[in-house]
Amino acid sequence: MPIRNQIEAVVQSLTGSPAFIYGTANELNLLADDASFPCVFLYPPQTINLSPQINGSVDNTFAITLDFLFKTDFDQYTADNETYVSQALFMANQFIAKASAYREGDGRYFKIKAGDKAKCTPVYNKFDVNTTGVSLTITLATMYFDSFQ
Repeated sequence: MPIRNQIEAVVQSLTGSPAFIYGTANELNLLADDASFPCVFLYPPQTINLSPQINGSVDNTFAITLDFLFKTDFDQYTADNETYVSQALFMANQFIAKASAYREGDGRYFKIKAGDKAKCTPVYNKFDVNTTGVSLTITLATMYFDSFQ
């Protein structure tokens, strides 16, 4: 099962039940036109690192970017949108906490190591429909390497 499905499951558990959309930047811009907000946009993984281990297993780490966005009006100033940035930042923090606790079967699905840094950047007037929020870049380590396609 693609990692996208597990990320979508985590997103659906967030406060406010945001919508979820996956695709390239161009696809997301088109899909945003018909999206319900708030919405979490997932870009395809930027990097997938495979690390063979001594015991014969392989650790997989995925660098992903998610945008946590709210629909805004075209003529709003940046200061008018700070509330949306705060709410999106809350969702991004909640995503990290819930992803690290997300379980599939008997164990956790993702491993987020203490001390790993996630980058979160405010974004304004993103996409043609005008959205504001934060863009989160994080590396997720998966616990079950053999369940990916």
